[in-house]
Amino acid sequence: MENNTVTVLSFAKINLTLDITGKLPNGYHTVDMVMQTVSLLDKITVKKFDIHTNHNDILLSCNKEHIPCDSRNTAYKAVEYFSEYCGIVCNVKITIEKNIPSQAGLAGGSADGAGVLVALNRLYDTHLTNEQLAQIGARIGADVPFCIYGGTMLATGIGTDLQNIEHSFDLQKYYILLCKPNIGVSTPMAYQKSDNRPFAQNVHSTALIRAMKQNNEKDFLKQLYNDFDSLLMLEEVQKIKSIMKENGALQSVMSGSGPTVYGIYNDTIALQNTYNILKQEYTETYSTKTCDIGQMFIDEEYSE
Repeated sequence: MENNTVTVLSFAKINLTLDITGKLPNGYHTVDMVMQTVSLLDKITVKKFDIHTNHNDILLSCNKEHIPCDSRNTAYKAVEYFSEYCGIVCNVKITIEKNIPSQAGLAGGSADGAGVLVALNRLYDTHLTNEQLAQIGARIGADVPFCIYGGTMLATGIGTDLQNIEHSFDLQKYYILLCKPNIGVSTPMAYQKSDNRPFAQNVHSTALIRAMKQNNEKDFLKQLYNDFDSLLMLEEVQKIKSIMKENGALQSVMSGSGPTVYGIYNDTIALQNTYNILKQEYTETYSTKTCDIGQMFIDEEYSE
């Protein structure tokens, strides 16, 4: 019997490095960054309706009222682009249980778009490869291809050219604390600021990847970097970074265009202590771990 409902867990990402390397004639900026999935996740359920129409019928709902549930949502766009790519009509109901903060530098929207693509691929039995799903995802947003794969990857170009990073470095030994201050960051404005200074020539990913291959923790922590942090110098971000470092974080860095800050810990007591301190002022504070996947099915029929 065919299953007409699929539930996917879609994971957030952090940037271990982020360097802005240039600007293309079309206005897009080029980047060099190492991205890493973490265990904070959104839960996406996609249900297929067997009704015969000649156009997509997309019903979208979310547990967060501020999230748009129309064509502005990446999950909605994912259905449209998947339908176009495969030449099939999709009649679906999508329910998003959102835990990843939005506009936070954690690829929450991109994770949802990727999750819907993965779900549709299974529901409609289209057997697309991850490469093909990533190709569709690149039309939705630059982080969507990475969110299809997850793990630890080098992203270049506009962020859609991905390479696996082979390493023996144990990222799982760390605990990751995420904290999003209640401020907004305009990504276009952040990129605009980068136009007023020279673009990065020596990217941090080179030394970071070398440190991971050599299992060198000191150099790994030293190379964690985000261009947007030094460009924007957001007061709340600097404050959170200081609190994390003063309370046992091995390193603390902003993710993406912000404003979420992550701290890396090897001590659960120090992490819990920092969590308790930050949670009093910042409601969007989360304790996570790294993970090596971007999407995971939880339907019993497909459980492995």
